[in-house]
Amino acid sequence: MKWSIRARLALWYALALTACVSGLGWFVYDYVAKESATQIDESLRDVASAFARLWRSGSTATNNANADDVIKTARADNFEFVVVDETQREIASNSKAARLQRSRHLKPAPVLAPDSLLLRPDLAPLFRKAQAAGEAFATLTGPLGKERGYAVAVSIAGRKETVAVIEGLDREERMLAALRRSLMLMAPIGLIAAITGGAFLADRALRPVGEMANQAERIGARTIHDRLPVANPDDELGILARSFNRVLGRLETGFEQQRQFMAEASHELRTPIAVVRGEADLALSKTDRPSAQYREALAVISDQSKRMTRTVEDLFLLARADAGQLPLATVACDLNEVAAASIRAVQTVAAERGTTVEQQVRHPCVVNGDEGLLRRLFINLLDNAIKYGTLGGQVIVTIGGPHGEPQVTVTDDGPGIPAEVQPRIFDRFYRGPDARTADPRGATGGAGLGLAIARSIAEVHGARLTLDRRPPPGTTFTLAFAAPDRRRSDSLQDKDGGPIQ
Repeated sequence: MKWSIRARLALWYALALTACVSGLGWFVYDYVAKESATQIDESLRDVASAFARLWRSGSTATNNANADDVIKTARADNFEFVVVDETQREIASNSKAARLQRSRHLKPAPVLAPDSLLLRPDLAPLFRKAQAAGEAFATLTGPLGKERGYAVAVSIAGRKETVAVIEGLDREERMLAALRRSLMLMAPIGLIAAITGGAFLADRALRPVGEMANQAERIGARTIHDRLPVANPDDELGILARSFNRVLGRLETGFEQQRQFMAEASHELRTPIAVVRGEADLALSKTDRPSAQYREALAVISDQSKRMTRTVEDLFLLARADAGQLPLATVACDLNEVAAASIRAVQTVAAERGTTVEQQVRHPCVVNGDEGLLRRLFINLLDNAIKYGTLGGQVIVTIGGPHGEPQVTVTDDGPGIPAEVQPRIFDRFYRGPDARTADPRGATGGAGLGLAIARSIAEVHGARLTLDRRPPPGTTFTLAFAAPDRRRSDSLQDKDGGPIQ
């Protein structure tokens, strides 16, 4: 049987409270019983001490009347006194048993003769312990019920005698019995209160959970902006709700990015598709067109198809990177060689704009990565710098950081990126203001995916691609890797220890 959390909380609370109440009741009963026994023992010791002083002052070896007077002088009706000699023969006693014995003779009798036998044999162990240790306590079962006895050894005129004081425990037994009945009566009441209180507290504690569950059921793709209610932001449920709301916020951001991504991708592909369809319809509208017009139409269709292919491949790469499924053929890559190959790949574009691309090496840098992806990253940065740099300007690629770290910087001398748009420069399909994206020679900008792809490639390599936030003119992108591979770098040193240029 699977119990709900509410039922389990109520049950555990009831069990815990019942255990606490039972433990408290046992503690109270034990404490009262021990405290009562301690007080009785102290009272017996005090009474025995007072009686022993009277006995020393009024008892003689030959005058038993004095012994009887001492018994009467004690005037402690709640106590029984018994005095014995070394042989445990009673010298004096006011025990109920003695009075009963005297009542049978129908005449007053001495308390006890010195040579009389011990009328209460149950006191014999108490006297033996007292004679051996000086004093002793014992719990007895006398003729009138449970009793507590105390015996102490005294010395009178060279004689060794033992004085015992016995008190009935009837009153204490009645008090403890009443306490037991009260505790037993409280047990079921406490159990009922525990179950009721546990159910109430469990319902009160889990009510926010039910409200959060109901709200979570209502949240869907169209209501992703809704959030879970937070009754108390500082308790555990409040922390859980706030954490879940943060997750919902991230999901909402992801959904918005996906929607924007799909809309912008559709918009980006719509233009080349429209051009391809228009050229095809135009070519098919007449059957007697010159072959040159057909070739021109096919050339346009081919260019637009290449554009669409490039866009689709970029989208596919970004999708795989987002899913963490971008495959890496990891090898030791010399960043100097990767940069040189990338510069050769963009020489045609650079020549069209009259741009010079210069490579500078501070120190060799070797990293573990996918050479093809790293080359694509560099080409994207170089293409961006060439397109948006100054006509006839210069792009500088610097290998190596100022403190020996593996780092690459790409700097152009263009108008720069305005500060207000710098935070969005790595967003997908973002192409910046017209001053940045316009090509003076009439070429159009790309799809706005180059920098987004470059950052995704950097991230899968554990590197950081950042834009230096400095005011225009000029733009610098920095690619910083986490840790250098010193062994590979050392192998690229020449015999004199200098880096290869």
